[in-house]
Amino acid sequence: GTLLVGIVALALIVSQTPWFRDWLRKYAVRQAGQYVNGTVSIGSLGGNLFYGVQLGDIAIDVDGEHVITLKSVEVKYSIAELMSQGVTVREIRLEEPFIVARRDARGWNLARLAKKQAQEADRKGPGKPLSLPSIEIVNGRALVDDRTPSSTYRIPSRIDALNVKAGFEYAPVHYSVTLERLSFNGTAPGLTVQNLAGRIGTRDDDLHVEKLFLETTQSSLTIDGAVRNYLAAPSMQITASSPALSLPEFAGVLP
Repeated sequence: GTLLVGIVALALIVSQTPWFRDWLRKYAVRQAGQYVNGTVSIGSLGGNLFYGVQLGDIAIDVDGEHVITLKSVEVKYSIAELMSQGVTVREIRLEEPFIVARRDARGWNLARLAKKQAQEADRKGPGKPLSLPSIEIVNGRALVDDRTPSSTYRIPSRIDALNVKAGFEYAPVHYSVTLERLSFNGTAPGLTVQNLAGRIGTRDDDLHVEKLFLETTQSSLTIDGAVRNYLAAPSMQITASSPALSLPEFAGVLP
């Protein structure tokens, strides 16, 4: 018992030293390189490591270009919850992320950011449940360079003031995303979303949309229902209601 207490005390002391934090920061960078098609850099690492960690000045570069940058990332967790049958991360907070999204003949650059696994199969995923009950994005921005635009929709080329409060739950092999709030200002074409809230999830081969509420400066819309067999032959069973809908407001993004 005395030896165990001594080991724990020593681990606590070592985890707070600048040397250990710098080693852990470099280790995190090396590990990230195994999963990302690019260069990952982390400027600083803080926190007590047993209950949470803060990463500062994070950047992911692809072909010499900053694709994703973040001022800081704060993660709060419990060691016991991380080592249980499922993985739970209590809180993730992203401060001022900036994303450069580009689509060309090969597709979106963000889709190619993660290295592909040696073996892949449809509808397979991790065997452990994953719970991320609180995901927050504060004052995010994005530049969108769509070189192969669709004829049915257009994405704003610039997105500012992106703020998100959401949760994610995964249980093999279905998932759900709960949006408490999402807002942003889009330009060229212009669209301001004041709030997007609701729940989206998959089960079997169906995509469920539960009380998805969209509010813009001139419109409000509620969508509820499901898309059956969405992977192969989608069949929409959707109900939409709107007390106020401005078609000119959406004409830029849905020509």
